[in-house]
Amino acid sequence: MTTHDIQELKLLFSLFDTDHDGRITQDEIKRLVETVSGYSWTEEQLAAFMKIADIDTSGDITMEEFTVMMNKYVPTSTLGLRDLFNTFDLNDDGFVDKQEFEQVIKEKGKQLNQDQIEIFNKIFQKDKNSKVTYEQFIDGAMEAYKNIKFN
Repeated sequence: MTTHDIQELKLLFSLFDTDHDGRITQDEIKRLVETVSGYSWTEEQLAAFMKIADIDTSGDITMEEFTVMMNKYVPTSTLGLRDLFNTFDLNDDGFVDKQEFEQVIKEKGKQLNQDQIEIFNKIFQKDKNSKVTYEQFIDGAMEAYKNIKFN
């Protein structure tokens, strides 16, 4: 695993870990899945996911457990980040413009956490007419989460 892969896993973990306590709870998983996919997991699906991911059966997922799960079940660590970006890319053109951003915030704002919104806000503050690429989103997300500590 490259340094970049590790950074992306940490970033993805921090998007799930909305309270930044170093652990992902079932509620945090449920909220992010709903936000990204628009689909609500049942309690059975959440339990099945936790059975796979929560190796120490503590009731939540640590960074180490998350890394093991992602390496085992997800071929690329950026899958979740790409899904989050695609949530905002309404016309599938590979860019998120201010209008798309505002529409998603209007429709799904309550489902998104402030950190996810802030990634785009910071980019749009620099250039209100900009179109955010996936690469800019990753760079912005890395910048937003660079000071977060992981156990």
